[in-house]
Parts: sequence; structure tokens; C-alpha cells
Amino acid sequence: MSFAMIDLGDMDGGEVLEAAIEIGLLWWFFYVVLRFLHGTRGLAIMKGVLVAITSLVLGIIVIAQTLDLNFSRLTVAGGYLLQFMSILLIVMFQPELRRGFTRLAEAGGRGARVGGAVDLDGIVQSVVALSRDATGALIVFEQQTGVFGLEDTGVPLDSALSGPLIESVFYPKSPLHDGAVVVRDGRVVAASCMLPLTDDPRIPRNLGSRHRAAIGVTEESDAVVVIVSEETGTITVCRRGQLQVMSDGAELRAALVAHVPAFASFDAANDKDTDQAQESTPEPVEAA
Repeated sequence: MSFAMIDLGDMDGGEVLEAAIEIGLLWWFFYVVLRFLHGTRGLAIMKGVLVAITSLVLGIIVIAQTLDLNFSRLTVAGGYLLQFMSILLIVMFQPELRRGFTRLAEAGGRGARVGGAVDLDGIVQSVVALSRDATGALIVFEQQTGVFGLEDTGVPLDSALSGPLIESVFYPKSPLHDGAVVVRDGRVVAASCMLPLTDDPRIPRNLGSRHRAAIGVTEESDAVVVIVSEETGTITVCRRGQLQVMSDGAELRAALVAHVPAFASFDAANDKDTDQAQESTPEPVEAA
């Protein structure tokens, strides 16, 4: 096994520029990978793999330099090992890769559309009412990345989204209250759906199955999930695997408008209609 040093003095301007671009691309690639893995279990796995490979390579270098050995067979075996490691890394980082491709798919996307009239304020009021009564709820707002597999685990409805429907579904004695509601294009496509639970060991133990299910589905898609805790009545919005506790209905409404493009466009259309109605209203005439 030989280790050659690069002599920059023997390289012309084009080769130096080519080497600089290659080094820059490699640095950019490792930066993107480390930034993507930051805060995930994949970063710990990556650190372990790098430590193991670095220790092995340094050990071989020390032995080769000390004993003046070539390790030709080990070099050939290392080439085959790299091919095997590439496949192994794909399997090990499957969840992270899936989330990464999901982020790429949603980049520049317009999100889901709202079909027909949706009473956003009525939906928020119903969620607040469920929170007041400590009635558990789990509402998945599908966006660009579809969650078609989830609706197959529940009961198909295909009903217009409304506040009373949400309260009826999650009524404790309702046969559909256990599970999640999936909303697509302003319609409730299914209820009592089972969501994948996150397997992230960093999740606090005090979080129940609803919160773990919300984190699980938002880790694998760009959906936005609204959770109402059955124990405390707390309203939480989950997006990209991150939980955000809502203090009141106004904050919930603002979060839905901010994170669900369908509600943002609908809210903007309502504001425009309101402004037009105010402009068309004649001013009162004072009596002489």
C-alpha cells in the first residue's frame, strides 16, 4: 500500500484550478451531508463509521510505514469493501434519505389546494372546543407529498371539511374517534387512520401515542398535523418532526395559515373579498 504526496510545483494552472474545484465540491458535499444529518440519529451513526474507518486506515498506515509492508491484498479487499459499504450506508440511512428526498420534492411546491369553501375559523373553534373538553384529536393536513397509504388504514369518508364534522369524528363515543383524520384538498378523505410512530429515542417519554404518530408521519412527508392531547387538552402543531404548542386559537389559526399553503391562499382570498365588500359599501349620508 503506497501513499503518494501531491507536488503542486509539478502542476500547471489548469490542474491547480481543477484540484481546487474538486476540493471545493467535496467540502460542499460533506457540509450538506453533515447539515442534513444534524440533530438526527444518522449523525451519531456517521460519526461511528468515520471513527472506525479513520482508526483502521491510520493503523494500517502506521504498520505499513513501520514494517515497510505493502498490503497489496488488503488494498484489493478494501476496494470490494468500499462497494459493500456503499450499499450498507444506503440501508443504514434509509429514513434520513427518505426525508431528504421528501424535502427536495416539496422545495418550490405549491402545496395542496382547498376545494370549495372551507370555514377555517370554524375548524379552529372546533379544535379549541375539543381542547377545552380534553378530547383527543389527530388531524393530518396533506400537502404536496401524498399520504395515500395512510388513508387505506382507516375508514373512507370523502366529506367536506368543517368544524362540526371534526367534533363529531372525535366525539369519545364515536366509532371513528380512535386514530387520525386525513384532510386532502379541503375534504376529509378518511378517519380512524393509523399513523406510523416515530422511533426517535430522543422523544420524551411523557409524549403519548398521538404525538409520536404526528412526529412519525411528518418525518416521512411534508404534512402538517394538529394534535389535541387527551390528558391535558393541549393543542400542538407538528411539522417536519417538530412540535409547537399552541397557546390559543389565534395562534393555531396563524400556524395553519403559515404552514398550510391551502389555508394561506384561502385566507388571502377571504381578505380580498372583505376589502372589496368594504369598498363597495356606500358611506352613510348625514341628515340635513
